Order: sequence, then structure tokens, then C-alpha cells
Amino acid sequence: MHPLLAFTAALLALALPAGETEYDYWANHKAGSWVKLKMEVDTNGVKVSVDAHHILSELAGDKVVVERKTKVTAAGMEQPESSEKEEIFKGKDKEPVKIEKEGDEEIEVGGKKVQCHWIQGTQKETHKVKFWISKQIPGGMAKAEVEGGDIPAPMKIVATSWESK
Repeated sequence: MHPLLAFTAALLALALPAGETEYDYWANHKAGSWVKLKMEVDTNGVKVSVDAHHILSELAGDKVVVERKTKVTAAGMEQPESSEKEEIFKGKDKEPVKIEKEGDEEIEVGGKKVQCHWIQGTQKETHKVKFWISKQIPGGMAKAEVEGGDIPAPMKIVATSWESK
């Protein structure tokens, strides 16, 4: 998995309201539900974009299995698509974001208006993050902005399309 995508996937699991985990944002949907995300960062004039397609392949009891397909383009050069499956367990959470502000807002992503809960804060004391999350979207992520730490420039992430089954 591309390092920026791995970092982003980890952050998504972290930036959720108290008491909720990534599992909750997948378990609300049926197998076959999916979301496509576009991640972009421009570092010293080199544009890196990651197209991700996350598919809920299995929902069984206390776990969901999500297939994550990614295609990275850096400086106009496409890399081969990679794919991996991740098991996400109910009640299992990763290191949380220190939430500094939060609220509710309707935003437009993927050509649709979506009611979101937004969270702004700090992760590992060096990454400034803001996430717009919605249970309408499989996996929860509608939009995000991340900067600081090992991210060389501000990164923007947006859900471009999705289908809930």
C-alpha cells in the first residue's frame, strides 16, 4: 500500500466520535457496498494522487472485511493497482485523535448533499486533521484535510462516489 494511503486509512479509523469505531461505519451497510475516494497532495511541484476503491466484501458477526484497491499516480506516472483485504473488528479502535472542535454540517461530495459530523484535531501531536464523516457513506469518510508530521504538504481527500446496498 502506498505510504500516504496507509496513513490516510489509519487516520480514518482514528477520527471518529467517542464510542464509535471504523466497524460502525461499515456495519451499517451490506456486503457489496463501496466508496471511491480521491486523495491529492502536491509536494514541491510533484502532484501525487491516489484513487481508492473500498468495497465491503464480508460482514460477519463482530467483523467486517474491506477490500481496498488503490492506484497511485505521481508526477503523471501511474503505478500498478494494488489490492488488499483488511479485517475490521467491532469495538476495536486505534489511537484516537485529540478532538479540538467538532460539529455538524451538510456538505456536497460526489455530486450529492450529505449530512456530516466533522471533527478537527491533532493526531500524534504533529498531524492537524479535519474529517467530515457520515454513516450514509460506506466506511464513513466524506471529506478530509490532513497536514503536518510526515505529510510533506496539505493532503485533501474526498469521496467521489459510493453505493450502499
